[in-house]
Amino acid sequence: MTFLPTLFRRAAPVLLFGLAVAPVGAAVENADPSKAPAGTYTMDTSHTNVAGRINHLGFSATTITFPKISGSLTWNPAKPEAATLDVTMDTTGLYSGWEARDAHLKGEQFFNVAKFPTITYKASSLTKLTDTTARVDGTLTMLGVSKAVPMTVTFVAGGKGMMGDTRIGLTGKASLKRSDFGMKAFLPAVGDDVDIAIDTEFGMKP
Repeated sequence: MTFLPTLFRRAAPVLLFGLAVAPVGAAVENADPSKAPAGTYTMDTSHTNVAGRINHLGFSATTITFPKISGSLTWNPAKPEAATLDVTMDTTGLYSGWEARDAHLKGEQFFNVAKFPTITYKASSLTKLTDTTARVDGTLTMLGVSKAVPMTVTFVAGGKGMMGDTRIGLTGKASLKRSDFGMKAFLPAVGDDVDIAIDTEFGMKP
């Protein structure tokens, strides 16, 4: 077994070099959306978090996340108003931090995931608010009901990812009333207003 330390000593520089080399090209280049290249960007699920917060009996807020999510974004800095966004969330993967509550939320009184396994958000217009923020007007479809839900989006940064892809980071905020989509269980004890916060990265292959 004495060859193992020798092998490790020989391999270690290569491994360390590989780890060091991978992110060399990765860097935030700017915080200016007008410098983000035009094209279609794909959501990086591993660096996306969608969280909904709802009041519980007036004592606290319960947070629900949707880790199973996918989406695409089209962007042209010459025509920012024509940006499109298409997102799909898998409701079967919802997570609230407590297994029994997750099972309840997946049932017919709430997300009814057996009948409605996805929530979608589609937007095809953008209105600039500041140099880095915009209002996105989109349609949210949940429980078979489609409603207009505007979202405020902030451009965080643009640059190169670890794999050489063109990457942008965004945050989003929106709010809705769950009763508008037919989810009325335990109102008003459990709140009607839902605040949504989004952190996400989108990448475009080189």
